[in-house]
Amino acid sequence: MIAPRAKVLLTGAAAVLLCPLSAQAQMPDGVVLNIMRECAKIDDPTSRLACYDTNIRSSGASPRANAPASPATPQGGGAPVASNTPGGFGAESMRVERQREAEQLRESASEIRAVVTEVTRRGPGIYLLTLEGGAQWLFSESVPFSYKPPERGSTVEIQRASLGSFLMRFDRQQPVPVRRIQ
Repeated sequence: MIAPRAKVLLTGAAAVLLCPLSAQAQMPDGVVLNIMRECAKIDDPTSRLACYDTNIRSSGASPRANAPASPATPQGGGAPVASNTPGGFGAESMRVERQREAEQLRESASEIRAVVTEVTRRGPGIYLLTLEGGAQWLFSESVPFSYKPPERGSTVEIQRASLGSFLMRFDRQQPVPVRRIQ
């Protein structure tokens, strides 16, 4: 059996050999994405970075080649929403039009309490919550069957956690990692 690291390196080497030598030729995005997913499985940070660098360069793509000219704005407009309201809290984790708006949102509240207006089950143990003000939060990890999800009218507390992540608390249960999607 081939070790996972060797498998990834062989995949990367195969990608390099199969890549046309023309500077204008590029791999399809799906192939590049699959190679990047394989690189992400490498535990050693130095080896993982080498895998990324080698494979992106061999794909013929420059890191900013496919980037949009200006970042997309979230639905709902360009004016910043006060971050101490359920509609504004966590908005900086989404793409925003102006960096200044994101910085203002980041500097404010560290947690909110909000009323749930809608709950949608997205998969086993994964829920999408819509809060008053229209903000939508998705469970980042699945919760166990014993977890009682919030219902319409329930109050949840969402707080900032490490590295830009968020945790949602509901009904004295274990906090759930969530991410804002709208």
